[in-house]
Amino acid sequence: MTDTAPAVQEEREAPASRSPGAGNLIIKIILVGLIDALLIYCLAQAWTAGWWPAVVFFAIVLIAVNAVYFTKGNLPLKYLIPGLVFLIVYQLFMMLFTAYLSFTNYGTGHLDSKDAAIVAIQASNVVPVEGGTEYAVVPIEQNGTVSMLVTDPATNQVRIGTNEGLTEVPAGDVQRDGDRVTGVSGYQSLNLASLSGNPDLKAQWDALSPPVNADEGTYLRAISITRAREARSGFTYDEAQDAMINTATGEVYLANNDDGAFINATTGQRLNPGWTVGVGFSNYVKLLTDQTIRESFLPILLWTFAFAILTTFLNFSLGLALALILQERRMRGKGIYRVLLIIPYGLPVILTALVWQGMLNADFGIVNQILGANIQWLNDPWLAKFSVLMVNLWMGFPYFFLVCSGALTSVPADLKEAAFVDGASSRHAFRTVVLPLLLVATAPLLVTTFAFNFNNYTLINLLTGGGPFSGSAINGGSTDLLINYTLRVAFTPANQQMGLASAIAMLIFVIVGSVSAYGFRLTRKLEEIGR
Repeated sequence: MTDTAPAVQEEREAPASRSPGAGNLIIKIILVGLIDALLIYCLAQAWTAGWWPAVVFFAIVLIAVNAVYFTKGNLPLKYLIPGLVFLIVYQLFMMLFTAYLSFTNYGTGHLDSKDAAIVAIQASNVVPVEGGTEYAVVPIEQNGTVSMLVTDPATNQVRIGTNEGLTEVPAGDVQRDGDRVTGVSGYQSLNLASLSGNPDLKAQWDALSPPVNADEGTYLRAISITRAREARSGFTYDEAQDAMINTATGEVYLANNDDGAFINATTGQRLNPGWTVGVGFSNYVKLLTDQTIRESFLPILLWTFAFAILTTFLNFSLGLALALILQERRMRGKGIYRVLLIIPYGLPVILTALVWQGMLNADFGIVNQILGANIQWLNDPWLAKFSVLMVNLWMGFPYFFLVCSGALTSVPADLKEAAFVDGASSRHAFRTVVLPLLLVATAPLLVTTFAFNFNNYTLINLLTGGGPFSGSAINGGSTDLLINYTLRVAFTPANQQMGLASAIAMLIFVIVGSVSAYGFRLTRKLEEIGR
């Protein structure tokens, strides 16, 4: 009995000991299965769109996820693979895509392929067919897709029209109100109210062009909610000449594959839209050779450097000075002062910038009310620059105050005492002993602060909006940083120059990367000195 009892007990305890492993396996299968489902969906979408690099990427990730999580070992990869995937998607891909765009003319009027441009030109230049037939029509919808129910006035034949063609409707499926056709079985008839209330349905209706005679290039275009007329495009594409030809005047617009546009050789007139083409280094060259762009770009570049350098220097200097003051042993209430000094760092940047914007308002801001003056803090170019620096100092010095307070406590006291024994003054001891050791700890933070403020879009956008502006906003404002100017160039309505903006973005990347690399090299030298 004594031998069998432990055996029975072990058998009873065995499932309990195995159950956690089985449970973890089930959870792992479920989680990896969900990830697999997402990846398969993305792969299918990329395959449908013909985006082959994405197909390869999702296939590799799908294989890697299952290989890593369903095999023993590879423990580091189990933790690293999610980060690696996001790094590739959100950093590497974005950087490579931005670099690619910087060598193209991608922007307003050049957003798609040449084939899409031809279709768009033909669709936007529609002329009615002289003596063409007018048809009674009804907008109809099925599963979110809008079609045109067309009644031929000569034969009373009813057909469903789409951009692909016209399909005859069996007489038994036609719904009528007297002699008037009102709908068809299986479809919902739409009226003006239902179209106006749904922008997607309205856009589909406006884009409908059911072909009438493919050889003659005629199709139906709605002229109202109940009527459509035969029309044709004002341009035809001649593949032999690689040109668009005006059907009314016979003018020829030859394709210029360097500019990505159809251009009339005689008048120089261009047809819109064009298409995306590679332009080499022309976007980079334009920054220095195009007078309009150069007059905006160079001052903004210099101000961006000045803003990043001055902000880093002022924040570090004030933070260090306050940290040194609060190290004084004779000072009382240090805890209260420390709490008060870090309050600006604890407030949201958006809230702080908007509050300061109101306080610096020339008409009703509290700063001018206290001073009893009418100073244009945000409307004068130089005062606006000064205001931006001061507000950023207010928000940034607590960070370096905290960092320097901690770094100062790590400076060995015996080194300072040795300097005093050698007859050094407090100022000399600080400059030769304390500051070099302090820079060893803070130099990497100075580099990252410079990089952050070089691209401090949020503060500029909230406080001044990049202004004041001496001319058009597209030419840049007095407080615009390169990042603010880049977004304005990229997304100004009716004049989006995304290729040029991508070139500026790559320039920002090179500048920040180079300065950061040089800064970290200096940091290593300081560390060697610290040893």
